[in-house]
Amino acid sequence: MSKEVKSTSLNAKAWKRLKRNKSAMFGLAVIILSVFVSILAYVVAPDNSANANEQILQLETHEPGFSITILKKNKDTFEPSGFFDGAINGYKKGYEPIPVNSYKLVGDTVFYNEYRGKAFAADDKKIALNELLGPSYASKSAAEKKEIFEKEQVEKRTYLLGTDKFGRDIFSRLIIGTRVSLSVGLISVFISLFIGITLGAVAGYFKGWIDEAIMWVINVFWSIPTLLLAMCLYIVAADRIENKLVLIFIAVGLTMWVDTARIVRGQVLGIRELEFVSAARSLGYNNARIIFLHILPNIIGPIIVVACANFASAILIESGLSYIGLGIQPPAPSWGSMLNEYKGFIDTNKAYLALFPGFAIMALVLAFNLVGNGLRDALDVRGQAN
Repeated sequence: MSKEVKSTSLNAKAWKRLKRNKSAMFGLAVIILSVFVSILAYVVAPDNSANANEQILQLETHEPGFSITILKKNKDTFEPSGFFDGAINGYKKGYEPIPVNSYKLVGDTVFYNEYRGKAFAADDKKIALNELLGPSYASKSAAEKKEIFEKEQVEKRTYLLGTDKFGRDIFSRLIIGTRVSLSVGLISVFISLFIGITLGAVAGYFKGWIDEAIMWVINVFWSIPTLLLAMCLYIVAADRIENKLVLIFIAVGLTMWVDTARIVRGQVLGIRELEFVSAARSLGYNNARIIFLHILPNIIGPIIVVACANFASAILIESGLSYIGLGIQPPAPSWGSMLNEYKGFIDTNKAYLALFPGFAIMALVLAFNLVGNGLRDALDVRGQAN
């Protein structure tokens, strides 16, 4: 009795091999988690204000795990953010935060011991409940005001990774910084792939003087240090493009296409001589159709691998630009700018201020490199049985 043999596609076999690679799957899990965190950054961040920039100067450089009670003094005029607007740009804060050691509500007055920092003596103060709640609650009864005060105006906060020199939540700024790093990587990789695939495919397919001209351009770009080239492009275009994030997209993308072009050119040089390409020419297909519909689909594996490597490089380049002050501008958080801001704390007992963004950069770059290596092994079918 014959046994039916179940056929498996090449993609399914590659995915099966990739799943067996534990380091690649770990990297993939880190990337997926980072994507979800970046999309929901302002939803999951403890400080969901724009750029996680709520500054409480009394909480300057406090250690990880520090907890404090916050009284919220409502603003007189406030227009709240919608959910989607807040999820994209951050939510507006309708209150002024007051850190306190203790508080007590007596009648219509709140007595509190204001926190001034560990090195300073605390002050005893008082504030009218109506002033704390704001004019919109003036018509409420005393019982309602007390309930609102206890429920909405008092918050117990814990800073998981501590605070920076402006009293901002480091954990929240790292979360928002994930969005910056991934967006720069994504757009920059698309730019580099578009340029690299186009020039590499054209050079490999037509050969001759076209190949020589494109290779000359590639060698010129190859000889310039990547970070230096990104800096030059950033400086040259700074007066023409106001949005610094778009400027970084372009600067980083234009520095990474060389690797893609060289790999695509080498692959196309080998494939252009195969029989299916000759058959396409004999059928009268034009060169563009042969390149983009027949040749490129057969080299998608190497392109995916180099895209992962470029993604990691883009994160490093953006971090480098931000570190030297040419990247994302304050108060927007970027891992590179945070590293630069806190580098002076490296030789102190607050070295964690610089280590946290450094570890974040390392973890995401490592994740993309692990996935890239895993894809390289999974897509290389030579000598593999399944």
